[in-house]
Amino acid sequence: MNEEIKSALFRVLPFAIILFILIIRIRQNKINPKDLYISKPFSINRFLLWTIGFLIFILLTEFTFYKLGILEIDKWNHPLYPSIIRILGAVILAPIVEEFIFRGLILNVLSKRNVNIHFAIFIQACFFVLLHNFTFENSLSSNIGIVQSLIDASLFGYAKYHTKSIYTPITMHMTGNFIATFERFIF
Repeated sequence: MNEEIKSALFRVLPFAIILFILIIRIRQNKINPKDLYISKPFSINRFLLWTIGFLIFILLTEFTFYKLGILEIDKWNHPLYPSIIRILGAVILAPIVEEFIFRGLILNVLSKRNVNIHFAIFIQACFFVLLHNFTFENSLSSNIGIVQSLIDASLFGYAKYHTKSIYTPITMHMTGNFIATFERFIF
């Protein structure tokens, strides 16, 4: 196995393991699917409003950063098979796992402890930002990434809260990651 494939698998494997563990814990009845809000959105209109609204927000944000000359994107430079692994990990697997952890488990624990919903969403958003590696770089791009991730995670939290479904923030998160990945091919 070549180094590129190993590197891609190394980045994606933790998400696969966490998802596998979550599935096992749900099947063992150690985690209640209702606690993760694994259910259809109670309103398809709200689901579409949040998803399309987020798409427009991301496109406008990225376009504005591009026009201002502050959008820093590393060009995609991976061979085909590692690219497939990385794209599937970034666009599908990571959003599912991160949403189950942050908008599912963490937000549920905070809600059960009667933390104000706005404060709970802010707390889980801060944890989300800390998970992402750009948080520790000290550059304009990483600082923009911190703010953008905090806003995104807050929007994901409110979307879950208003639609009563984890599927809404998963879809939004996948959309954002798809756009971020796509940009690396076109810029």
